[in-house]
Amino acid sequence: MSFQKTQTLDLNKVKTIVFNDIDLLLGHFDLEYAQDSDNIFMSCPIHEGSDNPNALSISLDKQVWRCWTRGCHEEFGTDIFAFVRGVLYSRDEPHQFSDALRLICNIYNVSNAKTEYKEKGERTEDFFSDLVRTFKKSDPVTKPTASCLDVHTIGSSPYFESRNFKSKTLRYFGVEDCQDNSCAMRHRSIIPIKNNGKKIGYIARSTKDWLQPKYLFSEGIKKTDYLYNYDNAIDTARNKHCLFLVEGQGDVWRLYEAGVNNVVGLFGKDVSIRQKELLLKSGVTTLVVLTDNDQAGRESKIKINRELGRLFSLVFPATYGKDLGDTSVNKIKNEILINLRGLY
Repeated sequence: MSFQKTQTLDLNKVKTIVFNDIDLLLGHFDLEYAQDSDNIFMSCPIHEGSDNPNALSISLDKQVWRCWTRGCHEEFGTDIFAFVRGVLYSRDEPHQFSDALRLICNIYNVSNAKTEYKEKGERTEDFFSDLVRTFKKSDPVTKPTASCLDVHTIGSSPYFESRNFKSKTLRYFGVEDCQDNSCAMRHRSIIPIKNNGKKIGYIARSTKDWLQPKYLFSEGIKKTDYLYNYDNAIDTARNKHCLFLVEGQGDVWRLYEAGVNNVVGLFGKDVSIRQKELLLKSGVTTLVVLTDNDQAGRESKIKINRELGRLFSLVFPATYGKDLGDTSVNKIKNEILINLRGLY
């Protein structure tokens, strides 16, 4: 039996090479960033309208990255190859895994790390296809999980009460602050995420201005798979044949206080494929879209209209404040809901 050589690459070694000189990669993309200890922070180069200098972080120690505002890492993955894919995607360039790997190898002048043998006559593939196969086989991604029970809370949320949310509203949504100095989520308000009546994770919102990032999602939660408050909203939504779409949890709470029960949050400004499936499954025919009244929110309305306009009757009420969560209940009732009677 005869064999022929085939080249493969140790991708863990490639990652190490990148993180030993990550400035080279970030410089290639002309990205501005700041470093604090073992973490790099920057505006997210992947999603549109990113202007928060702490929106994206890269951990040099763990060799992973996260987009804290739009969850771009949930679409692409958390390793450095996924980061490169996301940046290439945002620039309308080829962004398959092999494209990202090829670019990294070119930037760092990486060649094959080892030589293996393949039986002669076996189907051969190009070099980068071999690398992709090797990566998928030898470097699986594991998804850690976390439970709301891991967080020690105080039974109320002084933080959100200080932002003029009613205590009974916060109790209804299960929102509680963590002030336990022995807990990793101290100085954060814990917002449970539920699915089919069960707590599956949480959002941890910082209660201190100096504590970054502002929002943390518990491990194992892919926010693009869910609509916040869907369980509570679905019965009224089916009765009214309508759902109100907002961005954040505070927007959901404020509309709830104004008497709207059929409201769900997108965990951001865009509707993911899975969220679209949930909307279609709900059976509603009308969507009232109330994204924030800023540039990103206006762009979101345009995108939602383009993607969902043929599937639902869309209503885009005029809004005047920056976001609903900071708008008074009376203003919402008198300026927005007054024109939406029968839909909630």
